[in-house]
Amino acid sequence: MPIKVKHKKQGITVLICLFFLIILAMGAKGASIVNSKHDLSYLLSTDPSMNGVYNQYNEVCVYCHTPHSANSSINAPLWNRNTPAGPYNLYNSSTMDSPPGSVSDISLVCLSCHDGTIAVDEIIDAPGSGANLSGPWYGSSEALTHKEMSQRTGDSTSCSSCHNGIVAGDHRQAYLIEAIPPTISLSNDHPISMTYPTPAQDPYFKTPAEVNSAGLKLYNNKVECPSCHNVHKPDNVPFLRKNNSGSELCTACHDK
Repeated sequence: MPIKVKHKKQGITVLICLFFLIILAMGAKGASIVNSKHDLSYLLSTDPSMNGVYNQYNEVCVYCHTPHSANSSINAPLWNRNTPAGPYNLYNSSTMDSPPGSVSDISLVCLSCHDGTIAVDEIIDAPGSGANLSGPWYGSSEALTHKEMSQRTGDSTSCSSCHNGIVAGDHRQAYLIEAIPPTISLSNDHPISMTYPTPAQDPYFKTPAEVNSAGLKLYNNKVECPSCHNVHKPDNVPFLRKNNSGSELCTACHDK
């Protein structure tokens, strides 16, 4: 009898462990890029009205990464997109301790979609054997149009031609420029590629160690796009590294 009880307890323990593993796995999937707004293949598959707007490659990662023929001109992991040319007019102020310099590679990869100069489906190496850039990809043919994330009104190549809050959902908060001038203005956005201030420069900034412990990241001691955004984790809109309720994201750096 004691042996049976022991086995019963072991069985219950195993079931409890399996239950928690399933819960953790469900949570991990829900917090991944899969089925998020950065999963462009998923967006096309769930919204028939978007068919033909950009290429349906039927893969999650290929819109940014490729195991072969990656962009060697930029320091980014297996990067499958061209490097945006800029030049960028970044936010600057006479009161800043560390004026921003040229945009670093880690932020250029974000701008390769978000500055509105390169179509979201314009990649270097499409799925399939060789440089299969014209389809079909797993049965999907070339799209009729190739949209760019800009707010150019009346331009059929702009995402704003539909996603303007009238025809379809308003996504313009993700588009960083209104047009394509000789210099792309990011002067109304948080500065990027700026060296993080030292305590001697400004005592009203947290230390880099405090920034990291709060869940944010510095890259070569610089503030970059992914310092605040994690492109693979949609937990906090818009892909923020932490919830900004009560300005928690801001106060991770700024001691105000």
